Amino acid sequence: MNPAVGQAEVAQDERPSRSDLELCKLQIMFSLQADKRLIYVGVQPTVALRYLTRLVAARPRVLRNHIRRVYLSIQCADSERVTGALIDLLLVLRGRGQFLVNRLIQQSGPLLLSEHRITMNKAVDTRELDLLSSLPLDNSVLSNGRCTRLSIQKQLH
Repeated sequence: MNPAVGQAEVAQDERPSRSDLELCKLQIMFSLQADKRLIYVGVQPTVALRYLTRLVAARPRVLRNHIRRVYLSIQCADSERVTGALIDLLLVLRGRGQFLVNRLIQQSGPLLLSEHRITMNKAVDTRELDLLSSLPLDNSVLSNGRCTRLSIQKQLH
C-alpha cells in the first residue's frame, strides 16, 4: 500500500462531512431554544447569531431573543450586526425600556461607530424612532419600511 494514499484516506476521514456540519448547526439551534441564558456559551457563535436573527424576525416580541442577539453580535465582534440588532430592539420597544437600551448601547460602544451611537442615544432619549432611518438598515430584520413610515408620518403631522 502506498503510504501517501493511506495518509490521504486518514485525512479524508478526519474532515467533517457535510451532514456532520448540518447536524452541528441543528444542535446549536436546539440548544439555543433550551438555554435560557442571555450570554451564548458555545463553539460556533456566528451560526447561533444567524439563527437568533431569524428567530427575532419570526417572533419580534420576544425581548429575550433581542437581548441575546445583541450580546451575541458583541461576542462575534460584528459592528454591523450589533447596529442592526439594536435598531430592531429600539423598534420593538417603541421608546420604552430606556435603561435597558442605554445599557446595551453602552456595552456595544467599542463596536459602534460614534455617529451611530449618538443617533441611537438621541432616538432613545427623545423617543423619535424616525432618527433610526439615517442608520444603515442592512442587518436590521424589522426595519423593512418601518423607519421610512415613521419619518413620513412625522412629516404629515
